[in-house]
Amino acid sequence: MRRLLPFIFFAFSLSNCYPQLLNNSLFRIYRAEFIHGAVTQLRFDNDSTYQMSIAEIHCSLCDHEMLDSLISSQGIWLQQYDTIYLQSQDREIIKMLFINDSLLKPLSPFGFNMEHLNDSTRNRIIERFNALPGEEFHLIYDTYPNGVARFIFDKFRMMRSEYEIELKSNGSVKAVRYYFEGKQSKRIR
Repeated sequence: MRRLLPFIFFAFSLSNCYPQLLNNSLFRIYRAEFIHGAVTQLRFDNDSTYQMSIAEIHCSLCDHEMLDSLISSQGIWLQQYDTIYLQSQDREIIKMLFINDSLLKPLSPFGFNMEHLNDSTRNRIIERFNALPGEEFHLIYDTYPNGVARFIFDKFRMMRSEYEIELKSNGSVKAVRYYFEGKQSKRIR
């Protein structure tokens, strides 16, 4: 047994320990609660394309067209270990950290051109960005390989009542869980 232990450790260190984002899903949709004052949705398809769009705008004084052009994009995505790279035709590459299946964290703020900034200013912007809540992308919709919904989450938002729906591969409901103010409840309020 002791002879097998180093071999198992070596084999484990060579393998990719991070699961692929769309391991056995047709597509997934993630949502970030507050990017530039807007609820942003990010859809990953298994043909390596993505689409980022605005679902809601919470900023009444913002220029909605400029905000849409700043956030909305589509292109291709690639995952290497724990980093996801988003590349659109007209923008720089966006890097996101793959924390787990239900959580993605951008590594830098969207919509800021930081090429002309010095290193100390760039580092302060990134530190403040990492400290702010609401910039993470949470899984809200997952599918089976045939396109039928697997999970539907209406959580991770600034509302008091939330729910999760888990479905079977034939489309029938397997489980429904309700939450109120972050705690599980027996019914929706």
